Amino acid sequence: MKLGILLTTSPEHQNSTTALCVGRAALELGHEVELFLMDDGVTNVLDSRDNPVAGAFAALQAQGAAITLCGSTCDPRGVTKESAVAGVVFGSQYDHAQILHRTDRFLVFG
Repeated sequence: MKLGILLTTSPEHQNSTTALCVGRAALELGHEVELFLMDDGVTNVLDSRDNPVAGAFAALQAQGAAITLCGSTCDPRGVTKESAVAGVVFGSQYDHAQILHRTDRFLVFG
């Protein structure tokens, strides 16, 4: 099964931890996982000591999850390729639509 996850809330929100747990569990069961982060969700991958979940998102990516960010919501929040966890893709709503199209289930945490 291919699972898509949309996350729109910041690291302080419980949604971040829930999305990570769901993604990790799906990967452990052998499923494919793709995350799309937009709005305040893009701040989850800011690679800084002030962000408690950045390492967990990097680990999820290392387990095989694909993480795409909405580029237009990154700019106002100061998320750049230099400040984000390595390997995330800066995309657009087109990428979001493609994830929706190719996944079997799509969960929204927002």
